[in-house]
Amino acid sequence: MPLLEKNFKISQNNSHIKTEIEASLTSFVSIVYIVAVNALILSQTGMNYHAVLFATIVITSISSIMMGLIVNSPMIIAPGMSDNAFFTYTLVGAFAFTWQQSLAVVFVVGVLFYLLIRFNVIDYLLKSISKSLVSSMSVGVGFFLVFLGLKNGEVIVSHSETLVTLNDLFKPVPLTTMFTLIIALILTILKIKGSYLIAIISGVGMSVFLGVTDMTTFSYTLKDIKVVSPHLFALDFSQSISLEFWIAVFSLLVLVIFQNLGTQLSFLGVKNEHKIKDTLSVNAISVAIAGIIGSSSTCTSAEGGTGIAVGGKTGLTSVLVGVYFLLTIFFIPFITLIPLSVISSLLILVGVEIIAVNFKNIDVSNVSEYFPGIMMITMMLLTFNIADGVGFGFIFYVLIKLVKREFATITPVMYAISLLFILYFVLI
Repeated sequence: MPLLEKNFKISQNNSHIKTEIEASLTSFVSIVYIVAVNALILSQTGMNYHAVLFATIVITSISSIMMGLIVNSPMIIAPGMSDNAFFTYTLVGAFAFTWQQSLAVVFVVGVLFYLLIRFNVIDYLLKSISKSLVSSMSVGVGFFLVFLGLKNGEVIVSHSETLVTLNDLFKPVPLTTMFTLIIALILTILKIKGSYLIAIISGVGMSVFLGVTDMTTFSYTLKDIKVVSPHLFALDFSQSISLEFWIAVFSLLVLVIFQNLGTQLSFLGVKNEHKIKDTLSVNAISVAIAGIIGSSSTCTSAEGGTGIAVGGKTGLTSVLVGVYFLLTIFFIPFITLIPLSVISSLLILVGVEIIAVNFKNIDVSNVSEYFPGIMMITMMLLTFNIADGVGFGFIFYVLIKLVKREFATITPVMYAISLLFILYFVLI
């Protein structure tokens, strides 16, 4: 189709319309669970469950379409699990803000994030940060996805003495996860087209068979979209003159910048790294819009990597995902049938691929390069927070370079970021 070719340069990117459609369906099925999960988490703040549900659909649709049309990138933007947890348990929980005041924090973060990008602060970051640290950031995201998949799929569970331990793999949930993982892995190795989609369908079937998905409670009912109106433009800036408000803004800004920088670099690769400023700009605008329509901040969806993994290379993938999300308004009851255990298996596969691609770029011959990188990766996992891991990596990088008297290798940006992260750890 000439119009699609003109807008998305599909052939130029060595792709095909059929491949982009397959990628969009895979990404959509992988991330669509966030509709229900985001609403569930944010509703704990007093927000209306169905209002957040609609807001999640709208912000994901708008953001993904912008990513496709403006940047021609297959990446998906949606409310993230770290973001909604920060909103509920830090902004509303720890800081004791109302959800309306928390939405104001989200909006301000989006605006500041955009200004930092437009004033080329991101460019300085890319030029000033060690390549080993950037690669470690990507590897950390990969391990984070593997860990997240194992945790959400209940393959591993918490343990009072060892923190985590292997679960009984023959329980319904972990068995569903492992079954889907094995199916997806075999199909991927055999290079079967639509491997992830086939695995998802197979996994849902297994989940029904094992009782993970309960079909007896299924019913088709839709809520009136007017339920979202009390949450539109509900931002409350009454706390903006307080120190706590700006501490909250800084903390969320650090999370938003570095979780998206790390994830986007891992998906873009060296070949498309020049797009980072534009992709992050879309991300920043999305965060601001999220605050306006009543959602936690958005991020580059790690689950969107499933679509990229099956061949999505252009904005057609993300535009189609945006369209699918709008249509989910009519299919919300069916979306809840896809269990988290099925999605978790795909996160494990995507995470492993990201690790394999980026780990070789870490300079393992220089302690000042590999130690900060490995600390970054480890702390991402153990703190269950990408931004915290990144902070440890930057601080140790500067510290070791100072001890080795390699002052010329430390850029002003590295000093500034390390100091900001120290402040971040002091204040949180």
